[in-house]
Amino acid sequence: MAKNYNNFRSSVIGKKIDYDGYPPQQPYQCVDLANAEVFYVGGTHRIICSNSGYAKDFALQKKTNGILDLYDDVGLRAELEPGDLCVWTNCPECPYSHVAVYDHDNGQNEVYFLGQNQPYPYVTIARIGVSGIIGVFRPKIFADETPADDYKPTADQILTIGSQVVSNVFTIEGVRQRSGVWYGYSSVVGGWFPLSDVDEVNNEDGKEDQIVHVGSGVKFNKGVMTVTRFNGGNIVTVKELAYPIDADCLVEVEV
Repeated sequence: MAKNYNNFRSSVIGKKIDYDGYPPQQPYQCVDLANAEVFYVGGTHRIICSNSGYAKDFALQKKTNGILDLYDDVGLRAELEPGDLCVWTNCPECPYSHVAVYDHDNGQNEVYFLGQNQPYPYVTIARIGVSGIIGVFRPKIFADETPADDYKPTADQILTIGSQVVSNVFTIEGVRQRSGVWYGYSSVVGGWFPLSDVDEVNNEDGKEDQIVHVGSGVKFNKGVMTVTRFNGGNIVTVKELAYPIDADCLVEVEV
């Protein structure tokens, strides 16, 4: 599976991540989620906040903690991109400093970040003010990534085994929870599927906040997928999903 921000987010959202057992009363800290991305992008050692003991050391100790081996320091004036690791100093929004991953925004005052302990002890997407940010670091392996939307569709759109495909946008028509897992329904897809497999891509339900409701426009977040089987009619199996889907929600692309 390609290493990109969407795949990283899907692998951690809703989970509790801990690498050091500290502090014992609540070991699921923001630095653990940040280190999860560090490991995801190729790191072999977690970044330790050895000066203040708080997340701000990700930026304050950037010359010695190894982050620049894996990330480009893009500065505070760069336009944020999904996957950017952002570090706050002590500020009203983050009294003890914070580190989280930029996800999306709806304007200057509505910026959303993937993080842990913000405030819940598991990985969520939360709105956080940007005024306290002191460092922005972009994973080097994401820098040259070609977004799925930039792939050129094939001329014939006739799928075969091995066809490379990306997701079309489709609308959520139903939402339900079973055994603690949220599922969505779309007639375009052809049934129910875990909502963790899709990203909200517009504000048709009122806000593009990754909280999916009936009416949300979404896309599968697996990047480029490979067709592995035809199941009769218009139903296909792709390698990256654990269930068959209708080919109408896919676009064949050149890679």
